[in-house]
Amino acid sequence: MKKYLLTAGCGFALLVVSSCNKEEIGAYTPIPKLHLGEPFTYKCDVSNYVQLEYNSLGQAAILNFYKEEITELDDVHYDEHTCTFSFHKGETAKYKISWDYTSRLNVIRFLYGQNGMWYRMNNDKNEYILTANDGMTVRVVAYRANYDSLSFTINNFCIEEYND
Repeated sequence: MKKYLLTAGCGFALLVVSSCNKEEIGAYTPIPKLHLGEPFTYKCDVSNYVQLEYNSLGQAAILNFYKEEITELDDVHYDEHTCTFSFHKGETAKYKISWDYTSRLNVIRFLYGQNGMWYRMNNDKNEYILTANDGMTVRVVAYRANYDSLSFTINNFCIEEYND
């Protein structure tokens, strides 16, 4: 009898666990798209953040763009759900990534990713020359601020080919 109860209990637990998937619990929801040069204000909720484990600043909202405002390159794709630009030229190539923004409230970072790791681009000149392999990605994040408010203007963000 104990075996039947144990088996039934395990079956029920498996049913409960399998009915809840990652998309239903703690799903990430992209923030609305923003236009370059226009002030952007948005009140985030928990689903708008991702946990950034590679540094101590913690959670951030990934900024959502219109691809045609950022780049005209056919080999640069934009994923609407993850809000990332990815490179697909078929060979290693150099790209110039430049930006300008104003923000009093949010810390904005421009990041590139490879093999599941994210790296911050230097902010000294507001541009970065990225040597990108196929599949490398770029995204822009705003770190979680008081009251979960985003308030900034991305004046410029551009991805273009770079020739030495």
